[in-house]
Amino acid sequence: MLKKNLWLVMMAMLLCLGMSSVAMAAPGPGPGPAVISVSGRGSADVAPDMATVNIGIVTTGKTAQLAQAENARIASDVTAALGKLGIFSKDIQTRYTMSPVYDKGDYRKVTGYRANNVVTVTVNDVDKTGRVIDTALSSGATDVNGLSFGLKDVTSVRNSALQMAVQDARSKADAIASALGVKIIGIQNVKEGGSNFARYEMANLRLAKMDGAAVADTPVSAGTVEVEADVNIDFQIQ
Repeated sequence: MLKKNLWLVMMAMLLCLGMSSVAMAAPGPGPGPAVISVSGRGSADVAPDMATVNIGIVTTGKTAQLAQAENARIASDVTAALGKLGIFSKDIQTRYTMSPVYDKGDYRKVTGYRANNVVTVTVNDVDKTGRVIDTALSSGATDVNGLSFGLKDVTSVRNSALQMAVQDARSKADAIASALGVKIIGIQNVKEGGSNFARYEMANLRLAKMDGAAVADTPVSAGTVEVEADVNIDFQIQ
């Protein structure tokens, strides 16, 4: 009986030692490869294929109704004239406000009302931009207070900028790896840092209707628009 118990104790000890040996032999997760983390930026300049024009229509009247009626009449004339250039309601947005006009000597006294209508026109043919401005002013608009150029579809240009951003990041990583005496063996992580679309705007543009004289053709230079993209890349090294 004593021999049998001793044999069982020895077997239990051997089993425990075996389990301990297996646990110690199991390899744990090792550290990953070292990395070089860099950022890259790319930009693409292209000619715009659309323009946005802000047209102002300002009218005044003794009553709000009179100011509004005159404003509506001019807006209708401007819209009709733009339609002849191929610009229709889907490309026109309006922002309308009405405010009182006060006596200069007594700011508590209302002498009339001012209707202000800002008509934003999307011009899908940039070559028509100058004619749109001239047509609006000759049809009764009081001023043009904003002009910018952009792109109908920025996707392909953004992709080009992203490709240049990746090339920029790789160039930086190669320079750092060379200085450190290491070799790039792969990519661990890539993150797009976002993109920026810079519309080209004509600064301080403000054109007003010239009473009693024909409005000359408005010269317009579209320039270029810039699309920027950023990436962050972790390159594996050894």
